[in-house]
Amino acid sequence: MPRAALLFLLTIPVAASAPVAAQPKQPDKKKDTPKVLYAAPLVATPGARQKLTLRGKHLDAVKEVTASDGTAVKVLGAKKAAAPNNYPADRVGDTEVEVELTLPKGAKPGVSLAPAGGGPYTLLIPDELPAVAEKEPNDGYDAAQPLTPPCAVVGVIHQEKNPDVFRVAGKAGQKLRAEVQAARFGSPLDGILTVVDENRRFVAANDDAGASRDPAVVVTLPRDGVYFLSLIDAHDMGGAGFGYRLVVRLE
Repeated sequence: MPRAALLFLLTIPVAASAPVAAQPKQPDKKKDTPKVLYAAPLVATPGARQKLTLRGKHLDAVKEVTASDGTAVKVLGAKKAAAPNNYPADRVGDTEVEVELTLPKGAKPGVSLAPAGGGPYTLLIPDELPAVAEKEPNDGYDAAQPLTPPCAVVGVIHQEKNPDVFRVAGKAGQKLRAEVQAARFGSPLDGILTVVDENRRFVAANDDAGASRDPAVVVTLPRDGVYFLSLIDAHDMGGAGFGYRLVVRLE
């Protein structure tokens, strides 16, 4: 073997065994990125001055929040706010920033808010359906809140194991449509929606509609009479941030 080739082969193990310098660990740029999970109240109100508490992760140092439509947003304060009842922080947040804004009266769905350095959070902006405020107590059939469809209930599952129950009068053959808007706008509510008739007989129920954690039911009413819609969290959770919008229609 030529001397040059022999020397080359002898150097290979030495080079292979040479220690490799450790690469410095790069900081995780996303670790402390501000992230809004949801707003409380969940439903924004175009045309009126409104205060919103934005709950999420790493929001306690936020000084600026911007709106995608150019609406002026005033930051009132930011702080750490521990997750209630030992709920997972990834679901209910552990920091919050309070803001004040006035969305234009004609604001359309799709407007988002973004904390400085963080990604956008899309607000729940209602359509033109008549809005109905949820009224407590409505946690049972005897205390069910009456509704006149079409309408949209704006409410909150205020505490654990707390159903919100509503009453609707319908006729045989009518189609009842009920849809919850909550999780798709970040609300920690994982709702279950149940329909029973006036004799408490089961009619329909839904937990998750499609890829969303929000329930929806569409049912043809079997007889004339009163029907009850009951909404509760699937895990018996609840609290001030468990907001929802319940859209109810009769066709």
